[in-house]
Amino acid sequence: MLEWKPRRLLGVGTGIGAVLTLLLLDVLLVGVVRDLPVSLVSFGLGLLVALSLFLVAILCFLAYGLLTLRYLIGRDSVVISWARRQETIPLVAIEAIIPVTDLGYEIRANRFRFPGHSIGRGRDERGRELLFYSTGRRSDELLISTAETSYVISPSKSTGFLSAVRARRRLGPAQVLEQTRREGGVAGLSIWRDWKALGLVVAAAVANASLFAYIALRYPYLPEVVPLLSEAGQVSLTGAKEELFELPVIGLVVLITNTALGFALHRRERPVTYALGATALLVQILMWSAAISAVS
Repeated sequence: MLEWKPRRLLGVGTGIGAVLTLLLLDVLLVGVVRDLPVSLVSFGLGLLVALSLFLVAILCFLAYGLLTLRYLIGRDSVVISWARRQETIPLVAIEAIIPVTDLGYEIRANRFRFPGHSIGRGRDERGRELLFYSTGRRSDELLISTAETSYVISPSKSTGFLSAVRARRRLGPAQVLEQTRREGGVAGLSIWRDWKALGLVVAAAVANASLFAYIALRYPYLPEVVPLLSEAGQVSLTGAKEELFELPVIGLVVLITNTALGFALHRRERPVTYALGATALLVQILMWSAAISAVS
């Protein structure tokens, strides 16, 4: 197969710069949180650090996708490879390949875009699905149109790419191929299309985060020793108020463990995934009940 790559320097540099900036800010915020008394403010800053790490993971994945982005021209197809995803476009299915600068209209779509990289989807002017696997540089972008889907790509030498596709198409098809998309790795797991399973995970995560927030909110007003366990209305165990944070920590450990197992088992054992998600949510409810009992 003939291989074309996009111009990656700007996109990869932007992604790495953003990741390093966020990590530096996280280190500074962690230092601030360590010096603050436990309160809703310190919880908010800690939550901000956690969310920024999630953003760091997304940026790293996008940078990885750009580093692996390439466009392959085979005997009967054009293949777009991005991270663990492959789009196979039969040459006979291609209706047109047009430089984006020659379209005469502005492409608008829901896509994640930063300098040097553009990935996402939308609809073209005819209502067909539109997928972006480009650098966002209009001078490099080509629009590949088929009856089903349109693609925006950015081979570094677009004129050479166009010539190679036209030469292969003139040869005629050697075999019949289907227009397909394959997704591997974590992004290809079936659970991402199961809203019930994802809903249970989100509900448990929200319950766990709100429990951390509740304890942080009440913490400054609690006595140094609080009841940790009550039986039949009688306090049977007491402890330092810092130990209250063990409740949401237990909930977080269960949430992470059950979510990881659920992701791994979803394709083969969907009911087990639902049971794991429901269990994680139930544990959060139990931890909430214990916390309310301790601080009330």
